[in-house]
Amino acid sequence: VSSSYTTVPSGRKVHLEVYSEPENVSKLGHALESLKKSMKWDEDTFGLEYDLDVYNVVAVNDFNMGAMENKGLNVFNTAYCLADPKSATDLDYERIESVIGHEYFHNWTGNRVTCRDWFQLTLKEG
Repeated sequence: VSSSYTTVPSGRKVHLEVYSEPENVSKLGHALESLKKSMKWDEDTFGLEYDLDVYNVVAVNDFNMGAMENKGLNVFNTAYCLADPKSATDLDYERIESVIGHEYFHNWTGNRVTCRDWFQLTLKEG
């Protein structure tokens, strides 16, 4: 699924894509909306505007972790990205929004700011 987000204050359009296997496409809508909310929250709260023209998320059935941030491409276990509107619970929606936000915020805490040593890992993952 795809959409776009217009950053504030520059007004730059960021192309957003969320990918998964074809049978899961109908379950990706909440992940995409959660990404937009995360981008807006970061701008409103910290004044930090996303700095690339594209942001991608991929949900993978066989990913052995919850999620992994990479600049411009986040990889997720489908458990943290898919919500079937017919059966997902409030907790499912909350978990997806939480993990999408967490990985998005690594754009600033991990991708732009590097820990001095392993002791500071709590600053990155906290």
